[in-house]
Amino acid sequence: MDKCSVVAVGKVVRTHGVRGAVKVLAYGETLGEMEAGDKLFSIEGGGQRQLTLVSLSAQNRVLIVQFEEIDGMDQAQALSGKDLFVDKDRLPGLPSGEYYHFQLIGLSVETKEGQPLGTLSAVFETGGHDVYVVEKDGKELLIPAIEQVIGEVDLLNGKLVVDLPEGLQ
Repeated sequence: MDKCSVVAVGKVVRTHGVRGAVKVLAYGETLGEMEAGDKLFSIEGGGQRQLTLVSLSAQNRVLIVQFEEIDGMDQAQALSGKDLFVDKDRLPGLPSGEYYHFQLIGLSVETKEGQPLGTLSAVFETGGHDVYVVEKDGKELLIPAIEQVIGEVDLLNGKLVVDLPEGLQ
């Protein structure tokens, strides 16, 4: 499995019951939209392990997931703490102006005047809008991901241009 061709869609946080189900914290909506028979991967011992989705249901902020290949608590426990991946080509297309988090992380961030602010290192989902974490020289700058602030997202050139409001400059 080439790390450039896959994207993490969730993390197994713990087991659920005795039949091998696991609780998964989803990264975004992709995992929650998958169906029985869909394939995911985990990284184990430097290699990949394919997992076939049997069932999936929401419980509070996690998903309860059952895989065909996992049929007991011991096997489920071995998955605990591991990320789950899908092939990038399995991700649904997004409307113009929307991006997956993995596409944004690593972009260089600068003001509309060309002043470099750092590198986008994380995206936090909040109730109203996302917040971008930009790091430079060990310091973090939190930028609201709203239309009035985000000017241009240039994935081809690895750049994000922002118009910072007063107080963030």
